[in-house]
Amino acid sequence: SPLLPDYFMSEYKLDVNPNSKFGMAGKLAVAFAELLLEIQNARSAGSNVVAPRDFKRIFSDFKPQFAGWKQQDAQEFLSMFLAGLSEDVNRTTQKPYRELKDSEGRPDEEVASEYWQSHCQRERSAVAALFS
Repeated sequence: SPLLPDYFMSEYKLDVNPNSKFGMAGKLAVAFAELLLEIQNARSAGSNVVAPRDFKRIFSDFKPQFAGWKQQDAQEFLSMFLAGLSEDVNRTTQKPYRELKDSEGRPDEEVASEYWQSHCQRERSAVAALFS
């Protein structure tokens, strides 16, 4: 989505959550923004090559199973990357605990609405808005 790079090229700094218990206190968001800037600068210089060493190191600090140079599952990386990125720019600083009831025969629409409301109370980030 072109909205994600646009957001990380300008507005994300207003949303960085340095106190997040679940993310990297904004480090992953900053590393991603810096990587996007490197890519933009390389393209402006007529190059299509960027070595994302700093980004990979910071992501590996967040998820150690991605340290080293072994091949990893792309879907697993993308899932963990988006979750970490979302947490780093999550506007919800205190996530409320909500115990969700089982469906117990209630209509699917009612259960889905309850779960969605809970999700929206805990996840208020541009990344979650784009990919939820």
